[in-house]
Amino acid sequence: MSAAAETSAAPLAVRGATLKFGGVTALDDVSVTVNDGELLAIIGPNGAGKTSLLNVTAGFYRPQQGHVELSGKDVTGLRVDQIARSGLARTFQGTHLFAGQTVIENIMIGRHTLMNSNVVQAFFHFGPVMREEAEHRKAAEEIIDFLEIE
Repeated sequence: MSAAAETSAAPLAVRGATLKFGGVTALDDVSVTVNDGELLAIIGPNGAGKTSLLNVTAGFYRPQQGHVELSGKDVTGLRVDQIARSGLARTFQGTHLFAGQTVIENIMIGRHTLMNSNVVQAFFHFGPVMREEAEHRKAAEEIIDFLEIE
């Protein structure tokens, strides 16, 4: 095995997460690894801990035990916005589109935490802002193609 293969970490790993609310255990030593190219589903009955797992993963809840890693970096205890800037964010079941916006514009809005432009640069919309927007538009188009939506 090469050194690169030995040091590569899964894009997302939850290791030994335990989450309790008073006397109720929502997660009991849960571990999940999502590898490159994988799409996984979380399936289970009401009360099984699906939403709790997502909330721990995205930083909305901090587990009493265990940790969350993004590409090998422990993000447990970071603020939600810090985790989002690291590349992991979640939506909620009551998702709503921005009225009057196209599909691609709605996807680009969801990527706003990944943009580096400041308000002044965005207002004048020149140079680096235009390049950055083009990059995010391309990424949004790839998402649309992957999901086979228009």
